[in-house]
Amino acid sequence: MKLRYLLPLLLLLAACSDEPKVNAQWGTPEYIASEFLNALYNERDLDKAKKLSTKEFAELMQSYGTVRQVSRTLVNASFDTVDIRVNRSGGNLREQYEDIAKIALLLTGIHDGKQIDELRTVELIKQNNRWVVSAVQIDKYSSSAR
Repeated sequence: MKLRYLLPLLLLLAACSDEPKVNAQWGTPEYIASEFLNALYNERDLDKAKKLSTKEFAELMQSYGTVRQVSRTLVNASFDTVDIRVNRSGGNLREQYEDIAKIALLLTGIHDGKQIDELRTVELIKQNNRWVVSAVQIDKYSSSAR
């Protein structure tokens, strides 16, 4: 009898995870790009973001010193909270040529009480059979583009 109630309870608990939902398959360029921005904006973990990057990009991020500086200056977007989704609207979701990929990500979040929607293109390269972030491009039509 107790088992009857235990199974639905376990299923309910398993569904309630604080882990962010990434709308991409594990190991793909889309997944790595999403995890990279999630590390910066939601986890505020510069070390994790650097591990998902090329050595050169990781060194550049390190030179900014803090996650806040990296997100404000290098990625050019500030959020209090943010939802990161692979931009599946429109045409080409991914530009990938062998060992290079460009992934468009939509960042929807709150900053200073205002809703902000931003589009970023994350550039990745394949090194040692693993996708890593090499750059983040700002949408030229973005409200935060300078």
